[in-house]
Amino acid sequence: MLTTLAAVALLALTATPDPSSAGTPAPPPEPVLEDVAPLSFPERMVAVSVDSGDRRATPGAGDMQRVFSAQVGADDAPYIRVRFGELHLPGDVGTPERSYLAITSLQDGAVQYLDARSARQWAGMSAYFNGDQVLVELFASPETGPARVEIVGVVAGEWRAQPRSLCGTVDDRALSFDTRIARIMPVSCTAWLFNDRSNCLLTAGHCGPANNQVVQFNVPLSDSAGNPVAPPPEDQYPVDPVSIQTTGNAGVGGDWATFGVFSNSNTGLTPLAAQGASFQLAASAPTVAGQSISITGFGSTSSPVPASWNHAQKAHAGPYLSVTSTTVKYAADTTSGNSGSPVIDESTGMAIGIHTHAGCNTNGNQGTAIHLPALQDALNQPQGVCVPLSLTFSYPFGRPGAISPDGGDTLRVVIGADAGVTLDPFTVRLHVNDGSGEQIVAMSKVGQATYEGVFPPVSCSGSVDYFVTAQDTAGLVYFDPRAAPGDPYTTLVGHTIVFAANYDFETESESNWQIDNHISLLTGEWEIGIPLVGIPGAPQADYDLSGRCWLTGNAVNDDVDGGPTRLTSPVLDLSAMTSPTFSYARWITNNSGDDDALVVEVSDDAGETWTQIESVTASSEMWVKQSVQLGDYIEINDRFAARFSVSDNPNNSVLEAAMDQFQVYEATCFVSCTLADIAEPLGVIDITDVLAFLVGFSSGDPIADLAPPVGVLDASDIIAFLTSFAFGCP
Repeated sequence: MLTTLAAVALLALTATPDPSSAGTPAPPPEPVLEDVAPLSFPERMVAVSVDSGDRRATPGAGDMQRVFSAQVGADDAPYIRVRFGELHLPGDVGTPERSYLAITSLQDGAVQYLDARSARQWAGMSAYFNGDQVLVELFASPETGPARVEIVGVVAGEWRAQPRSLCGTVDDRALSFDTRIARIMPVSCTAWLFNDRSNCLLTAGHCGPANNQVVQFNVPLSDSAGNPVAPPPEDQYPVDPVSIQTTGNAGVGGDWATFGVFSNSNTGLTPLAAQGASFQLAASAPTVAGQSISITGFGSTSSPVPASWNHAQKAHAGPYLSVTSTTVKYAADTTSGNSGSPVIDESTGMAIGIHTHAGCNTNGNQGTAIHLPALQDALNQPQGVCVPLSLTFSYPFGRPGAISPDGGDTLRVVIGADAGVTLDPFTVRLHVNDGSGEQIVAMSKVGQATYEGVFPPVSCSGSVDYFVTAQDTAGLVYFDPRAAPGDPYTTLVGHTIVFAANYDFETESESNWQIDNHISLLTGEWEIGIPLVGIPGAPQADYDLSGRCWLTGNAVNDDVDGGPTRLTSPVLDLSAMTSPTFSYARWITNNSGDDDALVVEVSDDAGETWTQIESVTASSEMWVKQSVQLGDYIEINDRFAARFSVSDNPNNSVLEAAMDQFQVYEATCFVSCTLADIAEPLGVIDITDVLAFLVGFSSGDPIADLAPPVGVLDASDIIAFLTSFAFGCP
């Protein structure tokens, strides 16, 4: 029987009204913050008093029995949620000996199941149900103790029109159905999955998020009056309050939140597993304007846009206007409810920011750039259910410093798995790219959690990129390193590698470099040390994880101000080399997006004159390994030096730079001089080639297949070997 009482509260959580609708003066030109207050759907709490008392299943009457049911609701509400009081759902979760609730919408038949664990995760509330009535049923097994459900209220939705802000006089948004993007209820903000994190999302800080909020995917159109329609409970997830990291309403350029949701109580799936896709985060917002970006979210609408589009998912693309420090601006339509939407770079598909504020009546809508240091710190230190389950990769024999271009070098990796993750042993792969295209090698299991793969033949080009992938049994792909394929491991290639310099900066002798500072330098002098964790914009570790590297200041508030500060290598003798390679790992972050730069230069006259290799004005917050052929820039002689210069002049940026793994080397590749030169050392014909041919011929190895017909070992191959052997190497 339906039981309702008078409404006891009206929740007036609405967005800031449109000043123009009230006849107030025009807002100041910078900024217009129409989206600061999250748009909350008007709701009322209807008190309910339903108590099942202790209920037991009847022995012998079935494994699972309905022991209580009640219909509750709120007349004429477009949607409702149930608020529970005392809940006692005994039994072992996930076993037949248990008890649970089933809540069913009488409008569309959608059902949510709650057991003891998921009821705690939902914090004593149900999912959202369409319509104004639900049936609450209590099920129990005879093997469990007494079960009980108490219902103390129903949250009933109402509707009131909300203001909007658009880039122009026409709402140009179109319906969208991006499964990665969700609606937060009841505040009606937007949130989205990112970087293949199973339970974790991003949104605006002023949206909350908070306990008792619900994230909804695959949201249907609203009804004909504009009232929101809920998706089935299978597409709804409660927020984990422990996971929330946010600045709250911190203003333009600093407004963000990351948070997690529990797995679905009906399906047991994480949002990523259910939706199958997520956004990838760009390393930083672009510094060049003019490209197209898009905003997708659950903004409000008004006539002439159909009412059914109100707070349904819509998208609009427009030009990217600028990035200033950590604020991105763009001319794409947004309205209240779009807060938290991803700012998507249409050229890459990556998310470059979080939409937070309106302002198209002045100079563009606005959001928080993805490279905001505080946001990056939070993403690197997830909490609650955001802490990812993972596969871990380690290399018991180390990663190779160099490999042969002929192939055959073995890489061994041990793959561990967090609790809840199971490795698919048939999916471990070694990916190798020498610049001519990726080669993928299946790695074989050779022991407990241990796999081996063999590097294929590659061009002798100085270095080669590689990384390892593996999948879990759910099909999720894990990369090592995690930033691959964009930032893979590298190794040198050659039969021999000769170094003129190979600095990892772990010994005091390697610190014998020259530091020169301009008189205008205030802070941020180059120094060698172990990076301190937590300095905004600075690396959290050195490039090769050996410990130390060069940094521009290694303390809080010690970024580069003024300058430049210059770091110069010792003079090196390269006269014995023919074609040396110069490589280094560099780091630079610049929060202003201006032309302050890390400049890398080389000299062939011991520093009298300099030739520029690169000038980097902005970078993602990651190490980047660079390699160049020195002969393309300078004369190869005995007076080589390199210089790294950084300046923030005029002083208007938070600028951090670092340098590590400084190498100058030459990779030598031997080429077989005749058909008979089939064994090491190449370039020399001797008894090792005879033995290699005899072993290959007797075993059917293609190494001995030196003459037509290909694939057949016969007398013609013997004659070819003897002729070539007699000819010798020139």
